[in-house]
Amino acid sequence: MSEESHPVTDQIETELSKKLFHLKTLYDVSRELIGLDSIEAIAHVFLMMSTGNFGILQGFMQLHDRRAGSANTIEIVGIQDSEQKLLEQVAGRLLIKDAYQGDGIKILEERHRGFLPEFIDQMMIFEVSNSCTGVLGLGPKIMGDPFSDADLDLLETLVNNLIAALKNAMATEALKDAYQEVSTLNRAKDKVINHLSHELKTPIALLGGSLGLLKRALAEVPGKKWKRIIVRAERSLQRLSGLQQEASDIMQIRSYDSGRMICDLLDQCSDELETLIDHEAGEKPVAERVRKRIDAIFDVQPALPEEIALDKYVTTTLETIRSEYSHRKLDLRFAANALSKISMPTTVITKVIRGLVKNAIENTPDGGKIKVSTTRKGDDIALEVRDYGVGILQDHQTRIFQGFFPTQRTDAYSSKRPFDFNAGGKGADLLRMKIFSERFGFSLDYTSERCPHLPTSKDICPGAVHLCNACHTPEDCFNAGGSSFRIIFPSNSIA
Repeated sequence: MSEESHPVTDQIETELSKKLFHLKTLYDVSRELIGLDSIEAIAHVFLMMSTGNFGILQGFMQLHDRRAGSANTIEIVGIQDSEQKLLEQVAGRLLIKDAYQGDGIKILEERHRGFLPEFIDQMMIFEVSNSCTGVLGLGPKIMGDPFSDADLDLLETLVNNLIAALKNAMATEALKDAYQEVSTLNRAKDKVINHLSHELKTPIALLGGSLGLLKRALAEVPGKKWKRIIVRAERSLQRLSGLQQEASDIMQIRSYDSGRMICDLLDQCSDELETLIDHEAGEKPVAERVRKRIDAIFDVQPALPEEIALDKYVTTTLETIRSEYSHRKLDLRFAANALSKISMPTTVITKVIRGLVKNAIENTPDGGKIKVSTTRKGDDIALEVRDYGVGILQDHQTRIFQGFFPTQRTDAYSSKRPFDFNAGGKGADLLRMKIFSERFGFSLDYTSERCPHLPTSKDICPGAVHLCNACHTPEDCFNAGGSSFRIIFPSNSIA
């Protein structure tokens, strides 16, 4: 007896087959997305598997990050180049113009898809994060049958998996960025410690030699008081030497004895008080004398603003420091284009002008030029120091105002004096200027372009334009790199 097909049984088998197909599709797509940490790779795999499983020849996906301010097409399948531009514009409008606001996934209704290309049958808008939304568009099925409710449910489930994968990828990218930032900070920290250790070597050696000479010169002088002073000085020098060695130890990841540091601090305070009392006792009350001495040492007197003719003051300051860089062959010019006066403490403006000019000179090879100028910027006045020197490396530019971050290699300026080319320093001048700007209400910014012939910190400029193999004329050097530091004095600081 032959079995006849029963309509109900056939329907059940069809439904079971569809559910099995949907489950297999969900499993396959989810499995392929696991482990992917690239947004581009996730989009590619998802779109290829989705179009393949649904029997679709055309599809696209586009994400928009509101923080970046632009939409980026992540993946396109089976769409002609001539149609891609229109599709990108349509998807961009959907994402950028807040066409989708809210959580979860939204299937764009047919009445809202009249402006879409004819080859797009279904479109979903989804939110990945508070700042990132996406759109998925799929063409019609090859077999011609429409998307069923079950198909749309499956597609929505798949997109939920896509969102989870994209969130993981974004978190991974954020972790990588954070790791890169921490690595950069660690390199900066190592450079600071190495720099401080190096900076201490020369003065410690000079102080040691000077104390030895002083002891020999005082050997025939009677009295015990000077001997106690020398002993304290030697003890302090030994402490400095130990500090220098500890900095070197840190660089070599040696252990640091915090207990010894506290004892040294107590000894230092004891020695300082003894010195002050020995020097001051008997003339006036000790407390008053000590207070005045501390005020003199640490310069705690308030800096009072004065009315300064900026152009004349810049000219005078440049003349004052001219002898200090007279051994350099530089073309330093000042162009005065703003004749207003500013209200600023003279000590502050002197340190700022001197620091910026010194920085420019030390970063400009012989045969180079430096321009100092004052100009009007609306109601404000700008003081600019522009050098045509080596420029600052890109990864150093974010840290030059943080203090104790020299842009030169530590061993590149060991025997040089201020205003020498590549002389370097403690890296604190720009930090001090930044603090001045915050305290006295002016702004400080800069732009810099590294000389392309010196792409890394290990590449050293020869120090003179005529010695550079890459420059045939001075103009070649002038056009290669340089830095411009600019101070803006706002209208409320103009006298």
